[in-house]
Amino acid sequence: MTETMLGTALAFARHGLAVFPLHYPVEHNGQVACSCGRLCGKSAAKHPDARYAPNGVHSATIESGIIKLWWGLRVPEANLGVATDKLVVVDVDPRHGGDESFRALEREHEIPPTWRTLTGGGGEHIMFACPDGIEIKCVVAEQMKEPPLGPGVDVRARGGYIVAPPSRHISGRSYAWSVDHHPQEVSLAPAPDWLIARLTTARGSNGGKGHDPAQWAARKAGKISEYRDREIAELAGKLLRAISLDPRFVATLVHDWNACHCDPPLPEEEVQTIFNRICKLERKRLESDHA
Repeated sequence: MTETMLGTALAFARHGLAVFPLHYPVEHNGQVACSCGRLCGKSAAKHPDARYAPNGVHSATIESGIIKLWWGLRVPEANLGVATDKLVVVDVDPRHGGDESFRALEREHEIPPTWRTLTGGGGEHIMFACPDGIEIKCVVAEQMKEPPLGPGVDVRARGGYIVAPPSRHISGRSYAWSVDHHPQEVSLAPAPDWLIARLTTARGSNGGKGHDPAQWAARKAGKISEYRDREIAELAGKLLRAISLDPRFVATLVHDWNACHCDPPLPEEEVQTIFNRICKLERKRLESDHA
């Protein structure tokens, strides 16, 4: 079954799942590099193309006209990012023990048939529909002492995204649908109750008030190599809500944090774009609260 980037992007959009263009592998002087032209580490050929997705995952759309413009005309070779706001994606990374952790989950729980893809890095994405009224946040197992699904098993959900077939990995391999788990073969299953329970319990472990501030601060003090745009947006939002901090000072802190903790740092203009967007959202929130 031959997949095209445009056709797959439109198919995701028909299911109500927003998509956006990512950078992609290119050959340069006999070597494969990220199309952004920078050293990107783990995010090579996985991060948003700011020319067409200036707000990262927040630029994702289900509008067919925009999707056709992106992959049909402007950047047909772009990798395909799928926003996971409406999904719960179990991201199995065998390099960090994810295979073993997922086998343990399969022994303990029933995994319903659903969409599955094989990633270019040798892992697997198992996709579920997120139930209405439930908010699941992304999980990066490597940054946690006790990941809810075990070592090497991340979760992509609200605020995150995945790289979808037939995107190309920087290694040269392609993302592909798992046998018998293509959307033409099986429906997208709702996230099972046991999975929702594990993820909501993990999120509410500090008395139902969301993430533990100490854990959040510890994570921000480390190196961030994935979803750097989301991490910067989250940091900006938290700092702007501290009423004693001037936005100009917050902007300085955010730029400095990007330079020290993002691996590699995002371009300053991209950081400023993210910060401006969060400022605008915070102003709207304050106006709404005041009203």
